[in-house]
Formats: sequence, structure tokens, C-alpha cells
Amino acid sequence: MSLKANLRSVGAALRRGSPVVVDVPAGVRCVLLQRYMDLSMRNGRLSLGSFAILLFGFAYEAPLWPRLAAWAVLAAVFAVRVRLARRMLHRLDPADPRPDRLYDALVLLASSVWGLAPIALQPWLSQTNLFCTIYAAFVATSLLTVTYFAALPAGVTMVGASVLPLIAFMLMQGSVALAVLALGTIVCVAALLLRVVSVHETLLAALASERQNAALVQELQLYRRMLETENATLGSSLRDASQAANRDPLTGLFNRRHLDGFTRPLGELVRAHQEEVSLCMIDVDHFKQVNDRHGHRVGDDVLKAVGQLLGARLRDGDCLARLGGEEFLVLLRNCNVSRARRVAESLRHNVAASQIHTDAGEVPVTVSVGVAQWADDEDFDAVVGRADRALYEAKHSGRDRVEIDQGDARRIVTLPPDSLPSGTLH
Repeated sequence: MSLKANLRSVGAALRRGSPVVVDVPAGVRCVLLQRYMDLSMRNGRLSLGSFAILLFGFAYEAPLWPRLAAWAVLAAVFAVRVRLARRMLHRLDPADPRPDRLYDALVLLASSVWGLAPIALQPWLSQTNLFCTIYAAFVATSLLTVTYFAALPAGVTMVGASVLPLIAFMLMQGSVALAVLALGTIVCVAALLLRVVSVHETLLAALASERQNAALVQELQLYRRMLETENATLGSSLRDASQAANRDPLTGLFNRRHLDGFTRPLGELVRAHQEEVSLCMIDVDHFKQVNDRHGHRVGDDVLKAVGQLLGARLRDGDCLARLGGEEFLVLLRNCNVSRARRVAESLRHNVAASQIHTDAGEVPVTVSVGVAQWADDEDFDAVVGRADRALYEAKHSGRDRVEIDQGDARRIVTLPPDSLPSGTLH
């Protein structure tokens, strides 16, 4: 920003009675006002100490009572400023930050004391002591002004209130030495203000960058939340798609695709003799007659009900799948063929003893079951083929029965007849 633009900015702020520039966003104005008041309170303590040095060190020739009175006035002004600043900081609205006119007036009054004190004490001071007092006042004012870089309009006003009376006083004395000192003071003030303007520009640029960074952080956080939402949605969609790909759409049971992935590691366990696995191939008896008599909608209801009846008697580690049509497969883990036969009988009995409720009324249904145990020297398709042949024997032996693969007959353990349990069998 050029010097001319800075002067216009300062002029606009002074016309509105603002100690900080007004041609910036409200959030930046709020930060500038906070720093202005914070530094003003800190400078007040420094100002009291510096003013005491000026009054009781350089102007020691003057009577004590006016010096004490001047210092007491400045201390009272500082006490009021601190109270006003705390109240203002508490009430400052970031959306519409507004300065306190009384506070600004007290800051201006405290600044003018530096320029008026040497003039007021001049009758009691020697020329040498007067020069020292004026120079000390100017140095203290310069140091205090530099710290007001956050409030450029206030800093310019403070320089004017404190230095202009000194310059006018020096020029009016008719002394060449004071005139030279006045000229040097003007040059120093100009350099000082240029430095304050430069620091003020740097501060505004830093605050603008900070706001941009904050906006970018918020934008990135928004994008992150959007991505998290999209990822969650995508993950849910992928899970739904995976479930749809591995589930039978009618019954909700697993399908052949799921079996291919499920049985691959299971086959390794069987070959390593680490687990016994048996299969039950299940077919709904006379299902075509159900469809022909009641329609496909009732047939679908029957298939869903059979799936629920079969699943009710299985463990969580077992796998129930619909292979297509009216054919189901039950994979029993940690289960030999002898135990698998009992499970198959339980499944058959559970279906036969149930009445399936449909729109066409109660439909009696039975199933035929073929059982085979997975051998360590065969793959999954081979044991499925043996269970399927056992199922064929069950259907051609009168249906509503369980048949064991002939190759597994030697594994059967004869069990005494007993009543079938009503809960999970294994």
C-alpha cells in the first residue's frame, strides 16, 4: 500500500473517530482494537515510569508540587483507562467492533501531557535543563508511539498531540539551537511515522494471511467431513453391494458365490486334518406341485420359510446357502458324518412338523436330505457331488428322508433312538 493510500486510510478512520483503520474486515478491526487496548494498558505503566523520570530527573529545578500534580493527573488517567479497556475488551463484538470514545480521549490526553509538560515547566528550568527535558519527552513519546503500530490512526494522533506542541514551542523561542532541534524533531517524526506505517502494513498483511489460512482450514475441514461422509456412504454401498453379490435375493441366504470364498480356506483345514466338515444337500419335496397349484408367489414364500426353518437349527459357525430353485446346502463345521446325520434328521423333522403360512393358507412341506463328510483328499465340488448323490437316493427312496453317502457309511456311529431335541443340535 502506498503512503498516499495509508494517509487516506488514516483520514477515513479519524473522520469516523476510530483509533484503528476502518477499511478492513470486521474481524481484522476487532484484532486491531484488542491489540491497541492491550498495548495501551502496557504503555500506561511504562508511561508513568518514564514521566516520573522526566519530572523528577530532568526537570528537578522546577517546584515539587506542580511535578507531583502532573504525575498524579497522568496516574489517574491511566487508572481510568485500564478500567475502561477491560470493560471494552469484555464487550467487544467481533462482528461489529466499536471503539470507546472516552477511552480514546484519555489516550490522547495522556499523550498531550508529554508535549505540554516541558512547556509548563519552562519558567523554572535553565536552558540546558529545558533542552534535556524536551529531548527526553520526545524520546519517550517516540518509543511509546512505535508500540501503537496496530492502531495507526491513534499513533498519528498521539504524535501530533505530543510532538507538535514541542515543535511549536521550540520555534517560538527565537533560538537558533531550538530551531535546529525543532527541524531535527520534524525529520525524526517523519521517519518514525514511516516506520510505524511499514510495521502497520506488515501487521495487516499477516492478519489477512491468518484469516485466509483460517478460511482454508475451515474449507479443508469441510472437505474432510464431506469426504468422510462420502467414504462412509461408499463403504456402506460397497458393503451392500458385497452383501447383494453374496446373498440370494429371495431368501437372504448365502449363495454359491459366497460358498466359493467360504470353503477355500476351510478346505485347507480339512486337508490338514484340523477340522471335520460335513455337508447336507437339501431339496424341497414336490416343489413344482406347490408352484403349479398355488402360483410362484406362494412358492417364493415357501422357499423363504424353509430357509428360516433350516437356519433356526444351526450354529453361528455353520453356513446355510440356497443353490438355486428349491435346493439348499448346509455346511456343518466341526461335525463328522455321524453327527451330521442327526442334524439332518433334525432339519427334516423341523420342516415336516411346521405348517408354512402363505396367502393360499397353510402349505405342508417336507424335504429330502443327502449327507456327506468332506474327505481330506477331495475338493469342495467333489463332496458336493457325493452329497448330491445321497440326496438323489433320498428322493428316489420315498422323499422326506435322510440318506448318507455310501462312501461315508463306515463312519456312521450307531446311536440309540431317542427323541429329537427342540433346540440347536450341535
